[in-house]
Amino acid sequence: MGAACALPRKVTTSKASKRAQVVVHASAGLHVVDRRTLLVGSVMASMMIQASPAKALDVGAKAPDFALPGTGGGATVELSNILQENDFAVVYFFNQAGSPGCTIESQRFEAAIPAFKAKNTRVVGISMDTLEKQDEFCTGKGLKSFTILSDNDGSVSAAYGADLKIPLLGRFSDRQTFLIKKDGTIVGHWLERDQSMASVKTTAHVDQILAAIA
Repeated sequence: MGAACALPRKVTTSKASKRAQVVVHASAGLHVVDRRTLLVGSVMASMMIQASPAKALDVGAKAPDFALPGTGGGATVELSNILQENDFAVVYFFNQAGSPGCTIESQRFEAAIPAFKAKNTRVVGISMDTLEKQDEFCTGKGLKSFTILSDNDGSVSAAYGADLKIPLLGRFSDRQTFLIKKDGTIVGHWLERDQSMASVKTTAHVDQILAAIA
């Protein structure tokens, strides 16, 4: 007769701790999970399900013009002026200045600025952070080769469909990148949430943008 299946070990707890714990069955046996951990996980999952990103613009659409204050002095940066002076514009929206993922993403763009300039392309980043916060972000993370803009009221993010509302956490720019050619037409569009955007933690996303520039 074959070996008997191992039975899960019995977990014992005091009466007080039982009220604060839940036993979860798993393939490896029984696991005791704190009720607070379950509650926090449930709330976070619920918030992500309820997150309401706007419908984004897509390839072929006309990119809305914008005029936003930028880092390095607060001068207004206009998309129309960028396109007058360059063949392409890369406009990337990110969630929050200084967050780990957005820092890595921005540093990847920083490292690739010479490659974008070689293709007569200007890069700008946009989030809903204040201009002061954007300046601190650039200074602290070594972002000195391109401009980051403050969309503090969220109007430009909303115009591009890069406006993300998360219950309890607030409103943010959704991580998206637009490649816009000289006549204002969107010719490339990548979103993190539909996985069309390659990883921002490596050079993969920057590489896919550069590859799309004819």
